[in-house]
Amino acid sequence: MDFSELQALLRRHRNVVVFAALVLLVAGLDLLLNPPLEGGMELLSLPFLAAAAFLLAIVFWPGKVGVPSEAPPSNTLAHRFLKRVTFGWRLVPFFPLAGIVIIALDVIYNILFPNVPILQIHDSVAILFAVSLIAYPFVPQKYDRERDFVLFFFLILVLMLVVPLLLFRLIQGNFDEGVNAYSSALLAPQLVWLLNLLGVKASIITSTVGSAPTVQFFTQSGQEITVQITTSCSGIYSFSIFAAAFAAFILTEFDKTNWRVWSLLIMGFVASYAANILRMTVIVLSGYFGNTTADAEQSMLVAHSNAGWLIFLGWITLFWLLMFRFLFPRKKQTEASAKREIALCSLCREPLSPTIPGFRCDCGKMYHESCIQQEGRCPACDKQVTVAGDSARTLA
Repeated sequence: MDFSELQALLRRHRNVVVFAALVLLVAGLDLLLNPPLEGGMELLSLPFLAAAAFLLAIVFWPGKVGVPSEAPPSNTLAHRFLKRVTFGWRLVPFFPLAGIVIIALDVIYNILFPNVPILQIHDSVAILFAVSLIAYPFVPQKYDRERDFVLFFFLILVLMLVVPLLLFRLIQGNFDEGVNAYSSALLAPQLVWLLNLLGVKASIITSTVGSAPTVQFFTQSGQEITVQITTSCSGIYSFSIFAAAFAAFILTEFDKTNWRVWSLLIMGFVASYAANILRMTVIVLSGYFGNTTADAEQSMLVAHSNAGWLIFLGWITLFWLLMFRFLFPRKKQTEASAKREIALCSLCREPLSPTIPGFRCDCGKMYHESCIQQEGRCPACDKQVTVAGDSARTLA
C-alpha cells in the first residue's frame, strides 16, 4: 500500500481517525504536563504525540486524494468570532508580530524573576499559543478549521492556566506562588468527604490561601499518612486540556450551538472534575491498605504515577465517543436517507438507471420496462400495464 492509498483509506474514515488522533494528543499532553514522579517517565508521552501527529498529517496532508484545491471559507462560530475581533481580518497580518511579542515577554518575565525557572508548564502554553499566532496567516485557507482549532485550543489554555496564575501572583506579590486555590476549595474537602464515606478516617490539617492543602488519613493498620495536593497533583492541567479541546472543537465544527452541545459541555466538565477526585481517592486507597508507612507511601507513589493519566485517558475516550454519537445524529440520518433514496425496481430490486428504460405506475411504484413487460400488471395496484412501442403505460 503506497502513501496515496493509505491517505485515501484514512480519509474515508476521517471522523474516526481524527477522534483517535485527538485521544492520543490529549493523552500525550496530559502525560507531558503531569509527569510521573519517576524520572524520565514523561518520555512515554512521545509515542502518543507522534502517533497523533502522524494521523493528523496523513488526513490533512495536501494532495489530490479527496481534498479540493481550495475549500470555501467556513461559517463556524470561531470563523465569525475571529472576523469580528480582527475587524474583518484587518488585524490577521499582525498575528506573527503579536506572537513574537508574547515570546519576548515570556523570556523577559523569566529573566526579571530568577526564582522562576524558564519554561515551566505555563511558559510552554504561552509559547505554543505564540507559535500558533505566528503560523496562522501562512496556513492555506482550505485548512481554516484546522488552524482555527489550534489557535483557539492554545488561546483557551492561556486563559485558563496562564492568566489566572499571573493575576494570582500579582495579587499575592509573590511570583513563586502556584495556583493552589483550586485544590483548597474544590478538591481537598470533597476528597476528605468521600474518604470518610468509604470508611477511611481523613481530615484537612492545613489549607491556607496560597498554600497547597494537606490531607491526613490513617491506614487500616493505624499508620498516620499525610498527602499534600500541589498544583501539579490537583488535575487542573487535565481539566484545562479537556476544556480547551472541547471548546475549540465546538467553535470550529458548529455554526450555532444547541441543547446537545451544552449538555455535553456540562457533562464533560462534571466528568473531568469527578475524574480528579477519583484519581486522588485511588491514590489514597492504594496507601490505605499498606501494612507499614513505607508500604503505604510506595503504593501511593505507584498510583500517583499511573492512575492519573490512565483514568483521564479512559474517561475522555468515553466522552469523545459519546460526543460523536450524540452531536452528529443528523449527519448519520442524512447518509442513511441518501442510501434509501436510491430508486430500485419494485420487481427485481435492482437500481434504476437513466440508461435503462424505466416506468412509473400511477400508484407511484417504479419498474424497469423489461421487468413490468414480463409481469404485465403492477403488483402494487394490480393495474394492467402494456408496452406500446418504446414506452409503457397503465391501463384502467
